[in-house]
Amino acid sequence: GGHGSSCTDFLPVFPAACPYVTSVGATQGISPETAADFSSGGFSNIFPAPSYQTSQVKSFLNGLGSTYKGLYNASGRGFPDVAAQGVNFQVVISGETEGVDGTSCASPTFASVIALVNDQLLAAGKPVLGFLNPWLYGTAASALNDVTSGDNPGCNTNGFTAGTGWDPVTGLGTPDYAKLLSAAGL
Repeated sequence: GGHGSSCTDFLPVFPAACPYVTSVGATQGISPETAADFSSGGFSNIFPAPSYQTSQVKSFLNGLGSTYKGLYNASGRGFPDVAAQGVNFQVVISGETEGVDGTSCASPTFASVIALVNDQLLAAGKPVLGFLNPWLYGTAASALNDVTSGDNPGCNTNGFTAGTGWDPVTGLGTPDYAKLLSAAGL
């Protein structure tokens, strides 16, 4: 996402394409929640798909078929992993309130939900979650709200499209706090 019309391939971004971070895409709206068109996503040119996500990424690629063949690395680490709201966050700049958009809004939102889950784990005398990705793609996958509409245009294309299951626009989906608590054993 976010690439101009003159590019020749989808360029993955760092650090989002790194398998050692939890990459967060952006959504907007409710009922339905849709992918924000600036939500970056795709496949790493450096890192291969890690084992924790291979089945979900393979499923997406099978559905994609030959669309955009040659514009991305089909064997690369897919990103984002998850998503959260990223549009019209109110900030105060020089005493004035204004709305801002971006994955820079979505990432701390998702992180705060995980912080709340970790807080509940600690209160219950349990260890915190640690590295999230294997858990997100495994036990917690059903604790995320699948976002199935929207895309991330780039290279004079519509880009990847959000769909059922993992996709390179909204990942596995947005957090459902109650379901995440259950997936964490609470």
